[in-house]
Amino acid sequence: MYEPVYDVAIVVPIFNVEEYLQESLESLAAQTMFDRCQVILVDNGSSDSSPQIAAAFAERHLNVWAYTYPYGKAGGARNAGMDVASAHYIAFCDSDDILPDTAIETLWRTAAKERAPLTIGRMETFPAPTEWPWLKYFGSAPQVYPGIENIPDMIYAAGPAHKLFDLDFIRRNNLRFQEGVHFEDAFFVVPSMLLADRIAVVPETVYQYRKRATGDSTMDHLWDRKENYWDHLALEEHVLALRPRLSGHRQEVADRFLVRTYQGFALRAPDVMTDDELWQLFERCRNIYARMTPDTIMRSTIDTRHRVPFLALYLNSFELFARPGEVVRGVYGRGTDLYLDVPVPGELLPLAKVTAAHVHLERVRAVKAAGGLVVSGRFAVNGLPLNRPLHNQLKLWIENSGRTVPARVMRRGDLLATREDLEWGGFEAVVPVGEFKDGEFPLKLVFCTQGRDVSRPCMTTTALLRGARSTRVADRRVLPVVRGKNHAALVVRDATTPASRKAWRSLIRSMDRDQRKRRAPFWRARLIRLATRPLFARREVWLFGERKDTAQDNGWHLFRYARQVEKRRGAYYVIDKDSPDRTKLKKLGHVVAHSSWKHKLLMLHASVLINAYDIDAYMIPDDWDRTSYLRHLSWRVGARRVFLQHGVLNEDASKGLHRNRTGVDLALASSVEEGRFFAEYMDYRDQVQVLGLPRFDALQPDRGHRRILFMPTWRSYLAAPSYVKDGDEDAARARFEASHYREFLVGLLHDPRLHAALERHDYVFEFLPHYEMRNMVDGVLPEQGRVRRLDQRETGVQDALRGCDLFITDWSSVMFDVAYLGTPLVHAQFDPDQYWGEHSRRSWFDAERDGFGPVCGSVDEVIDQVIRYLESGCVREPEYTRRAQKVFAYQDRGNCARASRAIAQLTRAA
Repeated sequence: MYEPVYDVAIVVPIFNVEEYLQESLESLAAQTMFDRCQVILVDNGSSDSSPQIAAAFAERHLNVWAYTYPYGKAGGARNAGMDVASAHYIAFCDSDDILPDTAIETLWRTAAKERAPLTIGRMETFPAPTEWPWLKYFGSAPQVYPGIENIPDMIYAAGPAHKLFDLDFIRRNNLRFQEGVHFEDAFFVVPSMLLADRIAVVPETVYQYRKRATGDSTMDHLWDRKENYWDHLALEEHVLALRPRLSGHRQEVADRFLVRTYQGFALRAPDVMTDDELWQLFERCRNIYARMTPDTIMRSTIDTRHRVPFLALYLNSFELFARPGEVVRGVYGRGTDLYLDVPVPGELLPLAKVTAAHVHLERVRAVKAAGGLVVSGRFAVNGLPLNRPLHNQLKLWIENSGRTVPARVMRRGDLLATREDLEWGGFEAVVPVGEFKDGEFPLKLVFCTQGRDVSRPCMTTTALLRGARSTRVADRRVLPVVRGKNHAALVVRDATTPASRKAWRSLIRSMDRDQRKRRAPFWRARLIRLATRPLFARREVWLFGERKDTAQDNGWHLFRYARQVEKRRGAYYVIDKDSPDRTKLKKLGHVVAHSSWKHKLLMLHASVLINAYDIDAYMIPDDWDRTSYLRHLSWRVGARRVFLQHGVLNEDASKGLHRNRTGVDLALASSVEEGRFFAEYMDYRDQVQVLGLPRFDALQPDRGHRRILFMPTWRSYLAAPSYVKDGDEDAARARFEASHYREFLVGLLHDPRLHAALERHDYVFEFLPHYEMRNMVDGVLPEQGRVRRLDQRETGVQDALRGCDLFITDWSSVMFDVAYLGTPLVHAQFDPDQYWGEHSRRSWFDAERDGFGPVCGSVDEVIDQVIRYLESGCVREPEYTRRAQKVFAYQDRGNCARASRAIAQLTRAA
């Protein structure tokens, strides 16, 4: 029996954390009972200065020991520290985290007082907070529980941080961290929680966990790394081995842990494993889960989708486990419930019950050729893979009409981009509203099954509300409306006589009165609209904009054309009052401060909203709630929506730009292939027109200034869009600092060969960061020399493009502007796997086949091409000129005129 020397031992595994280690160690030294602690620093084979920092700290404190354990990972280092610990209790601290000053004393006093083998305190994360389900157990005072069964969700707090362990309890139960695997913490912590007969919980924050955005942690690639599936399965088997030692209630907690923590792996294993590997996984999983009751699986899984792998284990069906999309092709109806259409015995039927079947209506349009109103949307049946067409027939039930009509299943690229097993989750149906009497008709999608047909209500979507307005279909007038709990319905009225048209206006006014009576959102705005309508009786309001603080793109160029050439009285431009671009707009007149009263008044009378970006993100006044605006006001105004684009669409942006998501009435394209992609793949059909981008009309080259321009685009996984107000800027900056994106920027901008070439040929290298990245790139430029940064708020993008002699970009669509100008360019595509995997998806354009310059994958290759172009006088090769001429449908400086005519035709058809 050992005789403890210290009250608490603190073990700190260390590996390449020189940036954070000193701060972490100082937080240990600041502990109120530091002199009664044995601090054991164990370096795990660092290659930076971490060992020296640890050794220096140990030299300054007699109660600190610094060891080296260059084997395994953090688990091995913790075991090594635990083996030499000589204290009553032991705690663990990661070498980049921080302990509040009273952390150890708070845990120790409670543990000693309550004689608890395990004491747990609150943990916080920084720079961004994290909400864990087990935080609910922390009240205002310490609590003591006789076992984990009383706080079952605490079992998922499987890290050793923020906990204090009785060292004798740990050694008696031979609890160890697993070495050489991921999740090594849980091999130690989960058994300790299951075996502890007293668990104390203190409300104070005792640990501050640093969320580092390195992108290389186990959790960052939880489902991608094949070894995670095997390592976590080994953890499940390790916990299962403890089961005979546990009471019945603790066995239930262990079973919940076994199911809930592996359900994601079991679901995704077919995506990452070969059949042989899957078979081994299947067999090992059967040994664990087939012995559990179906009720345990039901209580411990999230939904049907996650229950399917466990159902396969019960049925001993490898095919269902490995290829659920081939086995489960439809649903079966019982009463009002849906079940996956697979043969199962009665006791397993609850596992096949569908937990949710959602139907969303996204679009309503009159189509003469179809003979009525075409409605389209999407559906998802939890647990039913839709990577193939559904076997069940679908129908659309128009309630109160006595009619159902066939619904056709549709393949949707935007749903595929969201999740592969949603690919065939679109539907479309033709509603013969001309045959209906006046009335209101809720819509439901019906799943026709061999059992009973089961219906689900169609819910409204943002896309439906964006395009919701009164539509004339044959002799009927139709308006999509929201009823009840976000259910979609169609209001249908006769439109053949003056009396019926008068009745329609009366109906709309009654809806306004109802809004006012209920004090519904925007009821005042609707009254103001009625009162001010005479002011706008003789003019259409065309409301232009881009981002709230810019006027440099297609919105600005088309607005200038509308004011200078067409002399359009009703054209207005919305922009922040403090924007630097506001000055050049003033001479055109009709410039409106964003979110001002005049902006709001124009929104109430706009015939058309015209933007090169997201209309809802940038054109709606700041103090207007978007959802309420779309639900209560947008349809009442009925403004058409025009998407000018902010570049030629050369990537698959269907996830955000599919017509069933945007509600756009007109989208512009410049290339025939681009227009075809919009029409067919993103379902714009005749709502896309190949007219050319308005900004191309002003693209006149101004070369000869000996300038190279570098404009990389942004990365959504590094920076949230600027209109996402709750983005975590500190976390985003940390991700950027650790990214390959930044590494390439620094490598290129600091390259000695580049600087030498610039000096030799007397060129300047200008770096213009993307709008969404501009706040992150400080520090990437050299302090002096011929490389300089441009700012969009001071230098217009078009001016920079026109004035450069050579252009470099990664994937930015401004490559098309440069190609239009005839300027040579270099494609610096240094991160294709990550770009296409995490930011965007491929489309009709391929730089190797269709691009306008050489494609490079590294800094050295880019520099080689830059030097070659400088030595040749920056002349574009004939092959790239041919490709540019092939891409553009128009190069006649008439894009603004075509766009304006198309918008005018759109408003006339309203």
